[in-house]
Amino acid sequence: MGACESKRKTGKNYFRGVYFDAEADSIKGGELIADYELQKRLKELIGINENILKVSVYTSKLYGWQITSWILYHAFVVLETDNWWWSIEKNGEGVTIQRSKRHTSVCEKYRMKSRNTVSGPIAEDTCRYNLHQFVDMLYGSDAVYSAYHLLENNCQNFASLVFNAAGSTDVWYP
Repeated sequence: MGACESKRKTGKNYFRGVYFDAEADSIKGGELIADYELQKRLKELIGINENILKVSVYTSKLYGWQITSWILYHAFVVLETDNWWWSIEKNGEGVTIQRSKRHTSVCEKYRMKSRNTVSGPIAEDTCRYNLHQFVDMLYGSDAVYSAYHLLENNCQNFASLVFNAAGSTDVWYP
């Protein structure tokens, strides 16, 4: 394991803000939004305040060589609105939000690279928020700003927090 990979797993390079990719199906890439401008800037980038129709949890293998992902897996949340698909997730690099017209672009890719085998949805529910309320919920919680920790504050904890806060009736725990 290289030094860069080790830092990502421990959160030593954790960015306290959000990487936002407004068009995950293009080659343009996203932008980093610092914590002090997060709430306002993210709402500007989102644009039209749509209702979130569905919130789902997906998983992917951490490593391509894994035979199963029962214990070791990455968890992330996918949101569906009338016009877009969104993914939100946390890892040692920080929080990433992707948006696309195509479900596969947010579900099967992370920052323009293919994910390892994706499973899911493993949990699914209607959502109690519209997009702007969702941003406020993220901003109001410590979820974006709290540094990544492999055991205590990881992708699974983040996905559970987001899904359980946003879902109308169902809950999911890793």
